[in-house]
Amino acid sequence: MSVVVKNTVSPQITEEEKALLTQIKNERRYPICRFELRSSKEEDLVSTALDAVHLTDEHETMESVKARATLLKSLEQKELIVLCYNLKTFVKGDYQLYHHSDIYHQLEELVKEGGKREGYLFDYSFVKKGLAVLTIKGKYAVR
Repeated sequence: MSVVVKNTVSPQITEEEKALLTQIKNERRYPICRFELRSSKEEDLVSTALDAVHLTDEHETMESVKARATLLKSLEQKELIVLCYNLKTFVKGDYQLYHHSDIYHQLEELVKEGGKREGYLFDYSFVKKGLAVLTIKGKYAVR
C-alpha cells in the first residue's frame, strides 16, 4: 500500500474555524443540507438557494446560518472537511429541524410567491441532505 501526501504544510485556520472543526469532531454526525428550488416540470432544473446549512435552532437567523456556511466552505477549501450530499442513507431525525426551520419556511414562501408569476419554473422547495466529515488533515488540525 502506498500513501501520497499532497501537502506537507498545514493550512492556516482561524480560532472560529478551529472551534467548528472541534465541534464536528465531537459530534456523532454533523448534518448539513442544501436548500434548493426545483421544478416538477423539468427534472434537471435545480437552483441552490442556500448551501452548507447547519442549524442549531429552528429560529436561527439567516446571518448566523450564512456565517457558519462560510466557515464550512472555507474548511472544505482547505481540505479539512468534506461536505457530502450524496448520502445513500440518513437518520431522519437529524433533518427534522431543517424542515421546520424559519429559513426553510421563507424558502417555501418564495416558491409560493414565484408561482403567482407567469413562466416561473421553480414550483417546490427541497432539502438536499448531507454530512460534514473531517478529513485526515482535519483530524490532525484538532488533535
